[in-house]
Amino acid sequence: MRRIAIRSGSVLLEIIAGFLIILVVVLLVGSLFPTSYQGSLQAARMSGAVNLGRQVLERQKIAAPALAIGNQTVDSTLLVQGRSAQSTYFYRVDKDSPAGSDPILWKVTVQWEHSGKVKEIQLVGASSPR
Repeated sequence: MRRIAIRSGSVLLEIIAGFLIILVVVLLVGSLFPTSYQGSLQAARMSGAVNLGRQVLERQKIAAPALAIGNQTVDSTLLVQGRSAQSTYFYRVDKDSPAGSDPILWKVTVQWEHSGKVKEIQLVGASSPR
């Protein structure tokens, strides 16, 4: 009789240990989802910034050679893991070549905020030679 009680106690401990292992694994996997969403959100914002920078640079290349397009703020809605997210971009266009050079180099700087930090990319391109 005593052997049965000891054996049932050890089986109960094994079941509890198994449940604890499963619980730890589920909690670890569950904690990865917010991190993955933040990474996807940052990637979507960066991709949006690069696309905006390319569009602005192409517009600047065909604009009047002596005039910069200017600084603007653009709001954008992104779709990240099935959820919509708002993002605000600020861009500025600066001449990046010395006076009198041909072709003129233009630098587009796009900034956005992610997790309380300001992120930035810069694209440089040349206008058509005169």
